[in-house]
Amino acid sequence: MVNNKKLNTVPPYVPYRTFRTFLEFLQEGIPDRIDRSVWVNRFSGSSGTQLVTALKALGLIDEMNRPSGDLEKLVYARGRDRREMIRMVLERFYVPIFALDLRKATKNQFREAFRMFGTKEGVLTKCEAFFIRAAQDAGIELSQYILARRHGSGRTSGAISKPKNPSDKQSYVALEQSNVHNNLSLIERILDKYPEFDPKWDPEVQTKWLDGMTKLYESLTSSPNSPE
Repeated sequence: MVNNKKLNTVPPYVPYRTFRTFLEFLQEGIPDRIDRSVWVNRFSGSSGTQLVTALKALGLIDEMNRPSGDLEKLVYARGRDRREMIRMVLERFYVPIFALDLRKATKNQFREAFRMFGTKEGVLTKCEAFFIRAAQDAGIELSQYILARRHGSGRTSGAISKPKNPSDKQSYVALEQSNVHNNLSLIERILDKYPEFDPKWDPEVQTKWLDGMTKLYESLTSSPNSPE
């Protein structure tokens, strides 16, 4: 049974592929501190901020952004050792999630467990997506209900229908790629205007920053062509 007491740490909501890319980048050498100068040439300001937030939540860097021994193990581990390392990191942070039987848990049970972190609704889906990808990377079995498409099967009126005629396929793909590129460019321009999250801020300022980020995500993800 899951304890209903709320936790204070926001779960990672950075795209898991960005997290994986960063771990691969660190194979070139783990610095003494994970600061902006480490990732600025590879990731946008918003992605870097989300990465640091995720690393802290998972106990892979400390409050001074210094790497832990677990981060080094995770970066250099391979095969079965790597899967076990990811699982250990997940189990340590996602206690309410692992209190469920993940092989049988429903979508609502999964979301209720995530709400225990006090996560705002606007970023819940992103938090869930990170965990699902990480769990799959660790070889953790998840129920079909958790893995089921979370946004519904119906299309909105503004969505582009896939062509039935094969001759139109190239035009459709080009249009989809253009939409994604434009959306990504807009999102990066907006997010880069946000100040970097600083754990030294007062709790009130941290809350306002998270509320602002949540509202921004809600507006960006309301479009049917928004990238995950």
